[in-house]
Amino acid sequence: MFDKLAQLFSATKTPTETDEKKLSQLAATALLIELCRADNNVDEVEIAEVISIAQSTFGLSEQEAQVLLKEAEQKNNEATSLFEFTEIINSQFDKAAKYQLIKNIWQVAYADKKIDQHEDHLIRKVADLIYVGHGDFIRAKHEILAEQE
Repeated sequence: MFDKLAQLFSATKTPTETDEKKLSQLAATALLIELCRADNNVDEVEIAEVISIAQSTFGLSEQEAQVLLKEAEQKNNEATSLFEFTEIINSQFDKAAKYQLIKNIWQVAYADKKIDQHEDHLIRKVADLIYVGHGDFIRAKHEILAEQE
């Protein structure tokens, strides 16, 4: 009996690079979904922006991006805090990737051409949790606003 238990525990998979990549994509997309929900009004234009970002950032097809979106929504529903996602981001993203994530979050926030105070607060909170400084937080916001106008 102990041999079978030992085999069971030794046969557990270690995370592969593909698993880690999928996990980081899921975490980043879950943060984008959280932003969509921040103002208590999930706007279709924001969801479309999340799908577009998933396609361009992760090189996914539209169908793959839709699947990722559904998985991220489920993970977001099950999550008890942002830490579940920001912990993954901190372990797998470098400084440039974290900055790009903050830009992507701003992009989703501004997809409906307005930034709600709850959205602004959430982005600030995520930036703090993934160690993106206030200067970069503001620079990302201004870059997105300039691109949209």
